[in-house]
Amino acid sequence: MTSAPIITDQHWLQTRLKRHVRELVRLAVPAVMMRVGLMAVAMVDTAMVGHYATQHLAWLNLANQSLIMFTLVIGLGLLSGIIIYTANAYGQADFKGAGKVWRRTLPFSLLIGGTLMAICWPAEFWLIELGQSPENAAAGGGLVRILALGLPGHLLFVNCTMFLEGIRRGHIGFYLMIGANIVNLALNYMLIFGHWGAPELGAAGSAWASTGVRWFMAASAMLYVWNARSLRKFGLREPHNQRFSEWRDQRQMGFASGVSLAAEVLAFSALAIFAGWIGTVPLAAFGVVYQVLGMPLMISIGIGVATSVRVGIALSRRDGRDAELAGHTGLGMTFLVVGLLAIVIFAFTDTLMRIFTNDMQIIDLLVPIAAIYILGMIFDAAQMVASMVLRGYKETWWPTYLQGAAFVCVMLPSSYYLGIHLERGFRGLMEGMLAGVIVSFILQMLRFLFLAKREIRQQTGRAK
Repeated sequence: MTSAPIITDQHWLQTRLKRHVRELVRLAVPAVMMRVGLMAVAMVDTAMVGHYATQHLAWLNLANQSLIMFTLVIGLGLLSGIIIYTANAYGQADFKGAGKVWRRTLPFSLLIGGTLMAICWPAEFWLIELGQSPENAAAGGGLVRILALGLPGHLLFVNCTMFLEGIRRGHIGFYLMIGANIVNLALNYMLIFGHWGAPELGAAGSAWASTGVRWFMAASAMLYVWNARSLRKFGLREPHNQRFSEWRDQRQMGFASGVSLAAEVLAFSALAIFAGWIGTVPLAAFGVVYQVLGMPLMISIGIGVATSVRVGIALSRRDGRDAELAGHTGLGMTFLVVGLLAIVIFAFTDTLMRIFTNDMQIIDLLVPIAAIYILGMIFDAAQMVASMVLRGYKETWWPTYLQGAAFVCVMLPSSYYLGIHLERGFRGLMEGMLAGVIVSFILQMLRFLFLAKREIRQQTGRAK
């Protein structure tokens, strides 16, 4: 009589691992490419404004990192239930049900976008309250108001692309992002530097370009979803006929995700504020670092989404060992991919920095401490995937609690103490950031291992 295969069985492990890697790649690539496209828009903005003027780069970074990214991520979190509920309906061949998710969330997306825009509007007041100088608050606040006009359009685009990802057409979002990046490059060139008869607006030109691109993305995605023949079976032109209370669960899932994402963005926005306290060059430098860290983070989000799906599938089959392996596979892939990127970034730090700025003060500040924020990049990506593994175990609030503890109770105090109190400057801010993401990863890994072992014990008990 042979014993049941266990996770240490070589044949079982190799077979399952190959399957998990294959499925992770299939699910993650479209999600990664679309989010990389979004990140490319921000990278172009930073690079072109950075080559225009360091002061303008500092103002643009202040506008994006203090308010815009924070409110935008909250909006993305609130809409995150779209992909889950669309995928569930699509998996059950309930095409009209999947279409209802898109249709009912359209006005909700506009409502969230309008609310966030209203919150951002008194930006100069918020920046003064956050300790910025009157000059920085006035310039940054003006940019925030321009960028805020694009928030409703961005959330309409997110509504459409999450729906498309849920029905396994995630590649459409990537194609739309290619067009958006071309439009953004042209508008930046025209409005930042004053080419083709346009006024020379500097950072304000980049902000207007971003707002225009967000509405371009919204219009393109809406036109595709509304007119694509292959989507007719989803009944997208039909009224959804659902009361607001009937899809409360979707909004609650988004609320939990929004709080979790907000905790991380709040911490990084606070770092931008701290950098502004130190000076213009550190504030501009932080924006460059954020762009360098952002691309691997977008990759990790795509891997994390795929990993949570794989964990959920294994748990639906009541296969605790396979769920544990799915989680470890996703984390291992994250360390492999992001680790390789880290080696490239470390080897070519000086060259990469010159893409975003030609100001030697910024380059001289960033190059000597590259190892600190690159290591932070690796653990930030890993903790993001770990949080999605926990969501695969249907953990709604634990990732929020753990990330909040790490970012608010570790990252912010450490960064303030090291960078401001001990006067270690920008290096101290990056050291505090590194401490926060490492603690977040450790806490979430401990929770993951606890859940995995508990699930295996419960299933073993049921088998007996």
